[in-house]
Amino acid sequence: MTDELAAMIALAKRLLASGTAGTLSTLFSARGSTYRPLGSMMVSLPGMHAGGVSGGCLEEYVARVGERATRTAPVVMLRFSTHPDSEDDVPVLGCGGSIEVLVERLMPDHVAFLEQFASASECDDGSTLACRVTRTGESLSVTREWLLSDGRPLSDPDLLVHHIPPVTRLLIFGAGDDAMPLCDIGASLGWHVSVVDRRARLATGARFPNARAVVASEWEEAVDAVVFSARTAAVLMTHSLDDDARVLSLLSRRPLSYLGALGPAHRRQWLIDQASAYDATRGDQIAIKVHGPIGLDLGDRSAAGIAVAVAAEILARLNRRDAKPLHDAGAVSRVDFHQGACLVA
Repeated sequence: MTDELAAMIALAKRLLASGTAGTLSTLFSARGSTYRPLGSMMVSLPGMHAGGVSGGCLEEYVARVGERATRTAPVVMLRFSTHPDSEDDVPVLGCGGSIEVLVERLMPDHVAFLEQFASASECDDGSTLACRVTRTGESLSVTREWLLSDGRPLSDPDLLVHHIPPVTRLLIFGAGDDAMPLCDIGASLGWHVSVVDRRARLATGARFPNARAVVASEWEEAVDAVVFSARTAAVLMTHSLDDDARVLSLLSRRPLSYLGALGPAHRRQWLIDQASAYDATRGDQIAIKVHGPIGLDLGDRSAAGIAVAVAAEILARLNRRDAKPLHDAGAVSRVDFHQGACLVA
């Protein structure tokens, strides 16, 4: 669960417990460029919010106008565009797009929904949620339904489908000082981070407060203690060739989306040779799976800079992107606008 989602749940509970009127807002439809993806949510009251539906230009306005509008109607739809509205105080989008924001009066059911959403985001299988808006005259109503894993065709213009991806697991093998910023960055991205080392003096919760798990044991036991999935990334950074090789040989049979080793290019081959000595029958597969040197070439060799580079490469790998600068990404995808969804061809 991301820090943002946790903050939304905490704020929603606090507002309901105090009897303060709040709202749940959802980015429901979009045309053109937007800062946040469809389905982004925000819990708010005037002057305070958690989550967001834009890059920061709409949040306070949505909180203020949404709270006022939902005093008389439980659900409203706010519309924003690049072009100025007739009302002087309506914010204008600076990203070149047009969006609709669904705003609902905050109710206890919304807390249960957000908690279920958070629970789904911690699973190793993806989930699909349909948010349907029914329009009856000037009135709107909202229903949410969890779908089967294969989802349902998006044929209804008043239907927003949330895809909740499986949790991303980051396994850091090595608990040295340079593992700390990588752990923190992974946690800030909402990843489930486990730090593993056979050196108990280094693998401690005090050194890695943002890790979801810290394992201090011999490598065979440690690998058995952590969870693997198809969306798991593992990084070898023990700074010991023998330790990295031993872990690599153990990981070669596990499902991983990304496996990388810290160190220069020539060390990667030494590592593969040593790991193959532990398990000679899997040498070819080890050579195919392990990446090294790890990280994008950002030009910063500090521990924090390397952590950013490694996290960025893992993100690109998980999202099947080539990590090019956006201005060099080539032709812009065609975007079709639908009232309840933005479909990118």
